[in-house]
Amino acid sequence: MALTVSVGSGKGGTGKSMVLVNLAVLLAKQGRKVCVIDLDIGGANAHIFFGLFKPEKTLTDFITRKAATLGELVHTFDSFYGLQLIPGTGDTLQTANMTYQEKKRLLSAVTTIDADIVLIDVGAGTSYHSLDFFMAADLQICTTMPEATSIMDFYTFIQLATIRKALSGFLSQSEVSKTLKKSNFQTITEVFEMAEDLQQGAQEKIKQELDSFHPLLIVNKSISSSKLNTLKLKKMISKYLGIYLPELGEIPEDKEVVQALQSYMPICEFSPNAPASRALVEIRDRLTKIIDLF
Repeated sequence: MALTVSVGSGKGGTGKSMVLVNLAVLLAKQGRKVCVIDLDIGGANAHIFFGLFKPEKTLTDFITRKAATLGELVHTFDSFYGLQLIPGTGDTLQTANMTYQEKKRLLSAVTTIDADIVLIDVGAGTSYHSLDFFMAADLQICTTMPEATSIMDFYTFIQLATIRKALSGFLSQSEVSKTLKKSNFQTITEVFEMAEDLQQGAQEKIKQELDSFHPLLIVNKSISSSKLNTLKLKKMISKYLGIYLPELGEIPEDKEVVQALQSYMPICEFSPNAPASRALVEIRDRLTKIIDLF
């Protein structure tokens, strides 16, 4: 069974897909069998990074049951070390309003993909689809930029993801789950207190769930003054959400990234010695150590 790694962000424009695509290529370059699946519903664009403009088959074919398996949708790029891609779907009513059963079928199918590592491109923002796809993976990576608005959107995304993780230990129709879903929280302490009031032992169950939740942080378009913002972000998440946020690395602002995008190529292949490429290699190496633990 493949190890699944989701990549999400609190808002669009953080370079989430750029980071994912480049990590996928760099992991495939190590000789691993890697597959990218674009679950960015309505904003799928991972295929563009490889110069694939109009995929013959997309995720829409699976959702509409024209394709029985995800394997039928795979595009293999020999020029990128055999990397596989399952292109995402367009913004149609059927995909945007995917039912719980359709989502469950899709996530179940992701676990059957024939690969060593499956990288999941999750839609930006805090929609139910984005959070569900993000949390469904074995490992979670989140991207942000050092600017204030991006960090606040990122915090909201992680806050909601943490609540989702806290609820995962309870049945969806249980009193604890239904009540917490309707409530707004500023800190994880508030979640603990309300859950314990509803069900004795609920607080300990939530703590056990959160012990295994350590989303990995990547800061994109980093500048020298961004260090302090990142430190504040990690302290705030630790204090109010009760989770540790390991940092995979920072990618410096690099004009060659734009040139690579304009050439429809991952930056790590377009310009291997560019500052962003070197940073991505270091991030790949750190991620590899974590992957190997699985």
